[in-house]
Amino acid sequence: MKLVRLRNLAIGLIFGAFLLMYLGVFVKSLLPYFFVVGLVMITVSIGIYFRMGAISMRIPQVQCPNCGKNTKVLGREDGCMFCRTPIRLDEDGQLLL
Repeated sequence: MKLVRLRNLAIGLIFGAFLLMYLGVFVKSLLPYFFVVGLVMITVSIGIYFRMGAISMRIPQVQCPNCGKNTKVLGREDGCMFCRTPIRLDEDGQLLL
């Protein structure tokens, strides 16, 4: 669930940046500032996507006890990416029920 939230934040930053830069077209005096802030927002979003991709490669996959689909668990406790069931892992990476 943490990965999904961070990805949602990243896509929200991209949409917000596009909206901000588009609004700059109507406020000509603030166009350069809106453009720079929009580019920074897009750069931060790219960084979030890059970091989440790198983290996603290393985290363990477990089978969700509720829906039966394979999901990734970030940390000791996370939620299923599909049904949002809380999933807990012990120190060895084994699923706790």
